[in-house]
Amino acid sequence: MPFESAEFLLFLLVTLTAFWALQRSRPAQKLLLIAASAWIYGSYRWEFVGLLALSIAGNHLVAGLIDRRAGLPRHRWLAFGVAANLVALAWFKYSGFFAETLNDASFALGLGAGLPIPQVVLPIGISFYTFQTIAYLIEVRRGSGPKAKTLGDFALFVSFFPQLLIGPICRGRDLLPQIEKPAPARIEKLPLAISLILSGLFKRMVLASLLFDLGVSDIFQVPENYTAAALWMAMFGYTAQIYCDFSGYVDLMRGCALLFGFEIPDNFNNPYSAASVGDYWRRWHMTFSRWLRDFIYYPLGGSRCRRRRALLNLFATMVFCGLWHGATWGYVVWGALHGAALVSHKYRLDVRRARGEDVKRRLTAMAWLRGWSWTLLVASASRVFFVCSDLRVAGTFLVRMCTPGLHGAGFPLLLLPLTLAGFGLNFVGDAVRARFVRGSEALPLGLRWAFWLAMFYLLLAVRPLGVLPNTYFRF
Repeated sequence: MPFESAEFLLFLLVTLTAFWALQRSRPAQKLLLIAASAWIYGSYRWEFVGLLALSIAGNHLVAGLIDRRAGLPRHRWLAFGVAANLVALAWFKYSGFFAETLNDASFALGLGAGLPIPQVVLPIGISFYTFQTIAYLIEVRRGSGPKAKTLGDFALFVSFFPQLLIGPICRGRDLLPQIEKPAPARIEKLPLAISLILSGLFKRMVLASLLFDLGVSDIFQVPENYTAAALWMAMFGYTAQIYCDFSGYVDLMRGCALLFGFEIPDNFNNPYSAASVGDYWRRWHMTFSRWLRDFIYYPLGGSRCRRRRALLNLFATMVFCGLWHGATWGYVVWGALHGAALVSHKYRLDVRRARGEDVKRRLTAMAWLRGWSWTLLVASASRVFFVCSDLRVAGTFLVRMCTPGLHGAGFPLLLLPLTLAGFGLNFVGDAVRARFVRGSEALPLGLRWAFWLAMFYLLLAVRPLGVLPNTYFRF
């Protein structure tokens, strides 16, 4: 069920009405949200609901065994729970990739017949809710996060539909206290919720969909048919498109969550305004970046060891990040490129600190411009491997992009202002949203709703006929 569809709007209105009608019974509200989330998830494929329910029941049981401190040592229960989650994820997401890789190696060595390729359907959201439950188990073991008091609370923590399909990856401390507290008396941040919903619809339904309709993604599949200028524009256009797609979805879901009285974490903090690759990763997909830091980078030793080992830890973490996105070598190369850029960034910071420089000093305008340009180029050029169907196509794209004068198709002129608009949101979007909220709060109630409806219909009027498929659903 697309979240920009009339079907979802009807679902949301019915669920909201029922939720607030059950205001006197918090358990009934929770059961309603669990059932509604299962309905949303099942609308993609009902078999996925059974797998999700199995994951919820199994992780709740393991968390109880970890917390009970009886029987097997706690670290063994944790190891069992993490391993079970990773095995399930590996089967659904990576079994085909590993079989193909082994077959390629077998044929390269002249060993003949290879393994059969499993035909497995990837459940939507499995990468996100698997990492969410792994973080939950680890934090219960460490005592750094709360444990759900009931199976129902844990089921809602995992399955709550605004964060189930593609995040944010919530920690126990983000959501469980809100689930366990009494029902709110009213929607406390309604203007903010509406502003987030409208922001999400504008980003996804208008900007990202227009970029998609202009064929930005298609150019990556046949780069040999386009000029160098068209490839450069496609590269930057897709960079704007994926931001509007993903951050727009997060805005929309954060707004929906507020309508039910829940605040879920933001996932984006204007990443294309970053002036370094390190700052970019503190702003892009923030809940996943923190997950990588806390559960991959720090356990490897982080930066507490020798410089060479710390840089290797950083690089390995980003290769893992690439592999998490998908079972292709393109994603691995994408992660490795970001790893190399982060290693270079950290090395230069370490050298400057050793010289006694203040690395937190405010940048000059020229230094910021150089850093911003390099960061945007790294983020955009690495996406060639992220989008192209294989490494050969990615190589063709990069070679033609750097070879001016080749014959081929150009790009639609509308692509340039749409791309600039996508980037511009990283500089003015927060200010516009704040003014929208303040302006809405200053209006009388009736006029406020009329203004919100007018903005909604305006978005419907300027949107293209179709909405692009959500990129992160395949992760």
